[in-house]
Amino acid sequence: MILLDRKVLIQKRNQIQSPIREEKEKAIVETLKPFLKGNIGLYVPIKGEVDIFRPFKHLSVYLPVVTSNTDMEFVKYEDNLQKGSFGVLEPVGTFIDKNLMDVIVVPMVGFNHTIRMGYGKGYYDRYLKDFCGLKIGVAFDIQEDLSILKKAHDVEMDMIITETRRILKCE
Repeated sequence: MILLDRKVLIQKRNQIQSPIREEKEKAIVETLKPFLKGNIGLYVPIKGEVDIFRPFKHLSVYLPVVTSNTDMEFVKYEDNLQKGSFGVLEPVGTFIDKNLMDVIVVPMVGFNHTIRMGYGKGYYDRYLKDFCGLKIGVAFDIQEDLSILKKAHDVEMDMIITETRRILKCE
């Protein structure tokens, strides 16, 4: 199988139109709900990513903030967003110790089983490498690419949730 490049996978994701997109996102949100307890790391969606922020922003939510060319941290969301790195909305405030986070929901460009492909900068991989909480990737089925292989620096998700499946790392 030929590995699809990131641009093609993002384009496929962006081709999902309303109201089908909303139906797919609602299915993902419903499957995700039971796992969101305690301090939750989410993200503000960009480039057609699954929107899990709006449905859950009332919980104890922390969002990523890019702190350098290689690193990110999470800050509590309290209606405190401003444009940050890469034009992405980020909260302003104090970083939370990652050991106080219970679950982090991670966006994806593509996936193969529980191997996640991101945008290629490695921010999540570096942040999650010693994270002991639950790591959940969310994506649409159309983002699956069986030719994505795990690289040495990749952090595998504990679970990936799509609109039709819940894929567990141990399966």
